[in-house]
Amino acid sequence: MRRMAIALVVVGLLAAGCSDGDDGEGASPSSTSTTTPRVVTEEPGTGACDDADPAACLLPWPNDRFTRADASTATGRRLDLPEDGMPDNADGTPIDPAEWNRNDGFAPASTLLTVIPDLDVEASGLPPVTDIGSSLDEDSPLVLVDADSGERVAAWAELDANAEDPDKQALMIVPAAALEEGHRHVIGLRDLVHTDGGDVHPNQGFADQIETPDAHTRATFAALDEAGVDTRELDAAWSFTVGSGDDISGRLRSMWDEVRAEVGEGAPPFSIDSDDRSGAARIIRGTFEMPQYLQGDGGPGTVLNNEDDPDGIPTANGTMSADFVCTFPAAASADDPAGTVIYGHGLLGTRDQVLDIGMLGASVGLAFCGLDYLGMSSPDVPSIVASFEDLTAFRSLPDRLQQGHLGFLLLGRLLASDEGFASDPAFQDDEGEPTIDTGEVALLGASQGGILGGVASALTDDWEQVILAVPGIGYNLLLRRSIDFDEFFPAVEASYPDELDQTLVLDLLEQLWQRGENAGYAQHLTDDPYPGVEAKDVLLLEAFGDHQVANVSTEKLARTLGPDAGSRPSPTAGRPTTSRSGGSIRSSFPSDGSGLMVWDFGTPAPPVENVPNRAGDDPHGKLANVPEALALVLSFVTEGTITDVCGDGPCQAPG
Repeated sequence: MRRMAIALVVVGLLAAGCSDGDDGEGASPSSTSTTTPRVVTEEPGTGACDDADPAACLLPWPNDRFTRADASTATGRRLDLPEDGMPDNADGTPIDPAEWNRNDGFAPASTLLTVIPDLDVEASGLPPVTDIGSSLDEDSPLVLVDADSGERVAAWAELDANAEDPDKQALMIVPAAALEEGHRHVIGLRDLVHTDGGDVHPNQGFADQIETPDAHTRATFAALDEAGVDTRELDAAWSFTVGSGDDISGRLRSMWDEVRAEVGEGAPPFSIDSDDRSGAARIIRGTFEMPQYLQGDGGPGTVLNNEDDPDGIPTANGTMSADFVCTFPAAASADDPAGTVIYGHGLLGTRDQVLDIGMLGASVGLAFCGLDYLGMSSPDVPSIVASFEDLTAFRSLPDRLQQGHLGFLLLGRLLASDEGFASDPAFQDDEGEPTIDTGEVALLGASQGGILGGVASALTDDWEQVILAVPGIGYNLLLRRSIDFDEFFPAVEASYPDELDQTLVLDLLEQLWQRGENAGYAQHLTDDPYPGVEAKDVLLLEAFGDHQVANVSTEKLARTLGPDAGSRPSPTAGRPTTSRSGGSIRSSFPSDGSGLMVWDFGTPAPPVENVPNRAGDDPHGKLANVPEALALVLSFVTEGTITDVCGDGPCQAPG
């Protein structure tokens, strides 16, 4: 019954949707990079605009011309974004690049951007989202190469459908999965065609680089030549280094290593503040203490206490309280203890969103515990909106979010340790015996919880099962494709009215956001786990045509999870969807390990452009009423396998 309750809860999370309503390691973490650091260090100020794209200083993006050599980093590079090239707000104030310039490379989920005036994407034969695998064809006009491994990388290309000015319309190249940490990547575009049918030719800046190549250009061309590309055919080309695991996850891993060393096999101090009965459940509220790595009082708008460290590794600044709420089965006993599900709430919500599904769990003997996702919970909304006026301040969101993940890690320890909740009378019987099962802990997240839930899961062994429903990876990919961004983007547009800047800032924000969302951790969740951590099995659930979390993002997450990720063949034949080729999503069932399952409710297919799906009914929460989905989740949590619950055809349900 507990296992079935886990299934019910996953689906309950789906019903909750992405928004509040239905519509809506030590100080030097182990390196996960395979790049050998260079032995030189250049002074800040080396990075400069790239003349190869005159549309904006920071194009083409991302780009090693905006980095400098730094022998102290795992990649041997460090970002060096020029301040005079950063986007200006409406008051003429550029974004301060200081926090970005701590990174030792670009985000694994970066979108590649450049402007090629009057480009005809279709006539050029650039790979669309519906045929990602064609990017690996020998004659593909788009060639993305991992220069360290020599392998081609699958990607799709699209023009920014949100730009009205054609001179401000970026060509967006989206890798099919997160790029390998620490590796240098090279992009080449060739044989492109203008809308008037004429051939695209290199602009003057790129032509000059071809005529008089510097070391950067020579290295770019060498990698493309190795991949079989005739560099004489190139219309544009550049290269960039992806950040290392040391840098991307290093702050949070350092925080967790320090705290874990302090608590050992135990748990942090906690107190029970209230214990109220409600039907079959007891609602237990309390607080626990955790080291504070934020400045000031740690509240909304604060940042990590790391100003003195060039790599951003924070130091503890006292302690802070974390409020938790658990719904606990009133009937739990020492003979039949309750297992627990850690719950990650929806978009900008609160821990109290656990209450409704918690009541369901209590009726079948299962407890649920939730926390606020600091940085992305209801109290953070005013500071997030205020940061849109000058995105220099956006740093507080990922900084607070990392402190929030530390709270989830400690909540897992409170549930899994005999010295945690099991030691308190609120979770014991009259004889002092625990009524909570410390060996049965799982994590469930949906929507925002599914976009963030892979982070703490990649860092701990206090739980093994991870179910992410309607999840995603990379907010730079998600936001323009989500109806949830409708209420926020007007504020961004008011502060950054230039359409090209609007495209660029979303990817700039991802360079910081990755520190607290799946994009920075998914590569170590099921494959290549962090040192000392066991790999997880992850079940992903997708609703075809989702209005809130775009299918392309869910499927990019599935590819990033690695070759063991399976996929149920998706929607009914003839209904357009993203390509399963060019990545690691397969369709063999039953499947051990991780996998993606897609349900079709009859919602019209999502647009191929980077805009939200607004057609038909939003299927985001509809899995709540699908018995087959319950059976699928039940088999996953009880048997560790993903079974084919849909027969020979696609997974369908009444819509």
